[in-house]
Amino acid sequence: MVNLINEDQLDKEVKKDLNLLGLKIRDVIKSHHPRRRAKSFRYAFSGVLHALLNEPNFRIQVSIVVISIVLGWYFRISSTEWGLLTLTMGLLLFAELVNTVVEEFIDNLIPHKDDGARVIKDVSAGFVLIMALTSLIILVLIFGKFFLPFLRV
Repeated sequence: MVNLINEDQLDKEVKKDLNLLGLKIRDVIKSHHPRRRAKSFRYAFSGVLHALLNEPNFRIQVSIVVISIVLGWYFRISSTEWGLLTLTMGLLLFAELVNTVVEEFIDNLIPHKDDGARVIKDVSAGFVLIMALTSLIILVLIFGKFFLPFLRV
């Protein structure tokens, strides 16, 4: 049997492959370093802070979330109600953040008046409206029983 690759060449190829594998492993480890994760959280909190400072509707919705948490604590709602409240309020804030992203993106991408941009922004606002109405229904279902005696004449 004829050996087509000599031993020195084979050693070089193996070393080259191992070196490439080592570089890839190093890149993976570097990309998952805790400092990099910390930066990601800093960017995320910066985005939420931007929404708090620049979006009046987001501030209103955060206020609703805070009031809901206080009411839930005061009325000692059940674990199931806490779960539903947490999910609903999280989705409400999520919807507003997505709407903010869409509006910022469209405003920067298409600075002039455009019917297509208007439709995109309107649909995004409709998403927030539907989530807000759904949240209101959930809030009434959870807290209505506590306020119903006060509403009767």
